[in-house]
Amino acid sequence: MKVLVIGACNIDIIGTSIHPIISQESNIGHISISLGGVAKNIATNLYNLGADVAFLTLIGKDRFAGMQVQELEDLGINFSMSFRKDTLSSTYLAVHDYGGEMVVGVNDMRAFEALTIQEFQEKEDYIGLFEVLVLDTNLNQDVLEYLITRFQEKTIYVDGVSQTKVTRIQKVLPYIDLLKINSFELNSLLNIENCDIIYGVKRLKQEGLKHCLVSSANEPITYNIEDNIYQSITHKMKEIKSTVGAGDALLSGTIFYLIHGKNMHEAINFGKIVASKTLEVYEACNNTIRDLIDL
Repeated sequence: MKVLVIGACNIDIIGTSIHPIISQESNIGHISISLGGVAKNIATNLYNLGADVAFLTLIGKDRFAGMQVQELEDLGINFSMSFRKDTLSSTYLAVHDYGGEMVVGVNDMRAFEALTIQEFQEKEDYIGLFEVLVLDTNLNQDVLEYLITRFQEKTIYVDGVSQTKVTRIQKVLPYIDLLKINSFELNSLLNIENCDIIYGVKRLKQEGLKHCLVSSANEPITYNIEDNIYQSITHKMKEIKSTVGAGDALLSGTIFYLIHGKNMHEAINFGKIVASKTLEVYEACNNTIRDLIDL
């Protein structure tokens, strides 16, 4: 199946402390600058796993744009139909503690969020070539609603991205085949503080969402198949380098198995394996996941 991933491609600037974080202090650690973004990470993972995947994003014209183009070309991902505009690249800045958990993050995706329905309408024929669409909610609400309703006959997977952005899909839940969120995004989507995850998945199903996948740090992954709710224990890691991209990897592995006809249980289990491999590196994607392919 041909897959098109539509979403942000960011410059990720990640600082990781080698000791417990001291607030309002210059903490000793290491800093990396790499290409990231939820959609870019998913596209990279699917490509590494061997999927027939293309990537539709925004490439700016600042000093980071060359880095974006070069890495995407080196990876071999088809991004030829991406928007090219004289604008700043999307940028993500985060600080992680010594255990790899994010302490705080700041994203600047103003240019990407400014893309319009009209600009995507010009690419309707291209988008129509794909059987599966994977979207992240870095797209603005109008564009998300347009894409999800316009191409509702396709298989649509969505990553919720953040508590703030996940609410952008509230009106189009019935057209989404699988939504991947974390427990905080679940709270935001339902406007319920400390929402019980199983209850939350049931609520989303009642609101028309076909399938939901909820991750929650080291807690079991919760998902549904029709009206039945399941939980799957996560893999315990001896050492976590960084949590950046782990959620994206979970969804990527799940999608890869689903598009190859595997059932949801099998897909979630493979997603967990891909996520575990991603936790082993500081980068948002671990290119060695191509060694996991067993189809």
